[in-house]
Amino acid sequence: MYIGEIIAKNYFDVQSDDSIGFALDKMNELHTTQLPIVDERDLLGILTEEHLLSAHDETQPLSSLMVSLRFVYLYEYQHVYDALQYMDAHQLDILPILDKDNGYMGTVTSIDLLSAINETLGNKGPGAIIVLELGKNDISFSHIAHIFESENIRILNTAVRDIPDTTKMEMTIKVDKQNISTVVASLWRFDYVVKATFNDGSQDSDIKERYDILMNYLNL
Repeated sequence: MYIGEIIAKNYFDVQSDDSIGFALDKMNELHTTQLPIVDERDLLGILTEEHLLSAHDETQPLSSLMVSLRFVYLYEYQHVYDALQYMDAHQLDILPILDKDNGYMGTVTSIDLLSAINETLGNKGPGAIIVLELGKNDISFSHIAHIFESENIRILNTAVRDIPDTTKMEMTIKVDKQNISTVVASLWRFDYVVKATFNDGSQDSDIKERYDILMNYLNL
């Protein structure tokens, strides 16, 4: 998903000749602590609530503020993952977005971004989540995908992260079904470590115990 698809409908920008009080009111109205200052279509930077509260006269224009504005932005043709990384790294509530000609288009908010990431990950629909623990050199996406396919379960998304201070990695897999007992059994059978499952309709959090029960049933 491109950033340009999730630009906020509300107008978050203010102009340099707007008053300090106007900007404070707008922050309060939009429930944000940051606003982009834009003259015509030129982005001047990001104004913060801290900048405004340091002023002595709210009737003065924003241009009277003797502050250094943060000049942070992305382009509308970049991916929403870029926005996620940027907003986290720079601790932003809003992110100004420019077009290919460097003209200001609007902003992306953290709420809009969260919704877009949720959609991109296929996480809006129901389905179980399986968490595997793997050695960093033991990951075989094709083999894991084959196990799921053989159980007629479709993988919606995967995410991988290093487990700190270990040689292990954690793989989180979202699937399109909640009944995942058979695929969990298959994963155990191929010696994959299933750390946890979520939203699988079961109250029992001990996965190994469920696997043992299933194996005993199959051996009857």
